[in-house]
Amino acid sequence: MWRIAFLLLVASCSPVDQESVRTVAAIEVPFHSDADRADLLAMFRRSAAAAGLHVDDGSAQWREFEREANILAPQDRATFDVGVWRGADDDEAEILADDRFHPGRVWVTFRRGSLPDRSTRIREPLIAEIRAHWPDARMIPITPRGGLPLVDDLVLTERGYRIKRSTAGRYGLPPSSPLVGP
Repeated sequence: MWRIAFLLLVASCSPVDQESVRTVAAIEVPFHSDADRADLLAMFRRSAAAAGLHVDDGSAQWREFEREANILAPQDRATFDVGVWRGADDDEAEILADDRFHPGRVWVTFRRGSLPDRSTRIREPLIAEIRAHWPDARMIPITPRGGLPLVDDLVLTERGYRIKRSTAGRYGLPPSSPLVGP
């Protein structure tokens, strides 16, 4: 009987559309004060409300979980962990933001979404608002597979972040790629 139940469960689950969850843009927001946290959260809430989305701020829960689990070193733990979601049951993430492994520098990532045009209408104005509020915010390169490089693999150039030449191979990038820096 349990085998039938398992097969029904597996059959009812649909696979995640890998293209819809692909990261298409990311920006690093430097927090200089507690007000920065409130400002970014307010931007997320305004954008979410205008698009019929909702914001989940799990920052306090993650801080408590990471403290209790004691798996990550204190300097690598998140102080900001927020998602902007579509659907009452968090059906689709539009925006994820955290500073795990780079405290005080929140990486805001944007997904392609199941309807890319709809996601673009949320993403582009929000990135513009972030850049206007934080002139020192920097775009983060997206790897060819839609992932983010490790923070230690980035180098800051006059054009923003680039992937270190010495680590480009691990992302499948030739040294001549525009994503690669010195």
